[in-house]
Amino acid sequence: MSLLYDLVPTPGATRWVVMLHGLGDSKEGWKPVAPMLGLDRVGWIFVQAPEAYGPGWSWFEFAGIGRAPDAAGILRSRELLRDLLKTLESHHRIPCEQIILMGFSQGCLMSLDVALRHDRRFAAVIALSGWVFEIDGYPANLGTARQRIFQAHGRFDDVIPIERTRPQAERLKALGLDLTWAEYDLDHGLDPDEELADIRAFVAAGPGSGVRGPGSCATP
Repeated sequence: MSLLYDLVPTPGATRWVVMLHGLGDSKEGWKPVAPMLGLDRVGWIFVQAPEAYGPGWSWFEFAGIGRAPDAAGILRSRELLRDLLKTLESHHRIPCEQIILMGFSQGCLMSLDVALRHDRRFAAVIALSGWVFEIDGYPANLGTARQRIFQAHGRFDDVIPIERTRPQAERLKALGLDLTWAEYDLDHGLDPDEELADIRAFVAAGPGSGVRGPGSCATP
């Protein structure tokens, strides 16, 4: 099995957003958001989760609010995403250092899971309205790269309560991670004004292009 994705190029792109959608969505769901962000010289890669879920797709089985996530499904999706990163580098010449790994909800969990364990540094990680899988496994499971992370959550989120994710962000920051935390007055969704502006500013403050490093982008 390999993940389906749509690569949408931008002339002169020096960085690429790899977008991981949330539960029940698809690779089509976040395409309207790309022009709203207005990122300069950034291409987009919209990735579809592997398992059918209603009219859309999921990264792992949804066990219900407050219940333990599907660990086997997360591990499977982790490996599929590592394979995708290898494909992006070998077939499209897009290394990790040029990738902004961005995810929402379930996609947020997968973005953080892949990035935190990685030994190569992404251009940035944008984690929206999600949580960290097996937070107690850190710092032991941290990769050698220290990622630059923007993590955001809605104060009124009743799907993934902020009271669950805020302490996780504090723990990661206490480990020395370069993590920017932001909260917004919204539920389980995206603020089209303040949040998008903060994401845009975060990306603009980062490196303009990646430098190829040694090894494969799929190295965990």
